[in-house]
Amino acid sequence: MQTALSLVSQGLDPVIQKVLDPHLGGLEWPMALQELDRIKGRTARTYSRNDVQCQLRVITERLGPLGFPFDAADPHRKMSIYGSELRLVRNRWAHNDEFTALEAMRAVDTAYILLTTVGDQERANLAALERSRLLQTLVEDDVTPEIDIDEPEGNTEESLSSEHPTIPQSFKETQERFGARQTVYEPWNVVVTGDVETLENLPKKSAKESVRATVEEIVDSEGPIHINRLTKLVGYTYGLGKVHEARAKKILAQIKASTCITDKDGFVWPDGVDQSRWLIYRTSPAGTSRNFLEISPRELANAASEILRSGPISEVELRRATLETFGRKKASKTLTSHIGKGVNIAILEEMFTVDPVTKLFVLRTHA
Repeated sequence: MQTALSLVSQGLDPVIQKVLDPHLGGLEWPMALQELDRIKGRTARTYSRNDVQCQLRVITERLGPLGFPFDAADPHRKMSIYGSELRLVRNRWAHNDEFTALEAMRAVDTAYILLTTVGDQERANLAALERSRLLQTLVEDDVTPEIDIDEPEGNTEESLSSEHPTIPQSFKETQERFGARQTVYEPWNVVVTGDVETLENLPKKSAKESVRATVEEIVDSEGPIHINRLTKLVGYTYGLGKVHEARAKKILAQIKASTCITDKDGFVWPDGVDQSRWLIYRTSPAGTSRNFLEISPRELANAASEILRSGPISEVELRRATLETFGRKKASKTLTSHIGKGVNIAILEEMFTVDPVTKLFVLRTHA
């Protein structure tokens, strides 16, 4: 496994720098992750451009207003899809999870496809050699796999360098480019990387490590995420079509035992995030909407405070505008109560307040 991840790391670094160069004004590409972390309230840290975890993050996460530059010319989004699968693999590997020969072959296959997609055929060939070694292991164990390596369509190396806007000339411009508070909601791309047997084997150590690694990867990508949605996504990752109560309880136990933090409203956050500094809100693409009750009150507070930048408004107007921000027009009592949780957070943390004279909501100057 380490061999495959090492090959991916060596192959991705120059590609990432090439694609992001026009947006970074001469800065190294890990700056993009630092700016994403800042807007998401993560503790400041320094990233290495040779760390495969960082590389896989940057090719699979939405980079603010830039969207997904690594998929710009690929309608099949191979970089995001195969990168997401390798994120799970890397997390399991980092948790010292054990891989069967078949699971290892699948991971190496994915590394091969990703390296071929970015045009690094030399390292892709080395990944193919590793696959042959694993295949020999399977043959010796009298197991016949049915796994094929997909061949890439055409020359994708050129497609990774699409048209870019003017190069920013300062660190401040780079911050503005990656630091937009409003972004697009990207649901977790479900990748089946295990099977139901893993869930059946809970609470064995290897199964626990695998499930917790999956939990942390999903939360890192989509958090804050409602715990019920997270439970379902974990189940889908292990091949379940529907997560029944008994299995849901097992998964919930691993969510609570993971490094993730569950807040009082039932939303799960990545470890190391200062929730008061998580500044973004995520809107859905045109014509779609999220389950409103699966939007964190913190996110509602952020959206409401952004609305108030246009001027003071009444509670009814603020509630209506917040609903519309997330693609809704009518509010039931349940949805109104949910918005109220967001408003309470905003007032408690002094993002905005109620003017004692006009009774209108007013944005505080530091919000």
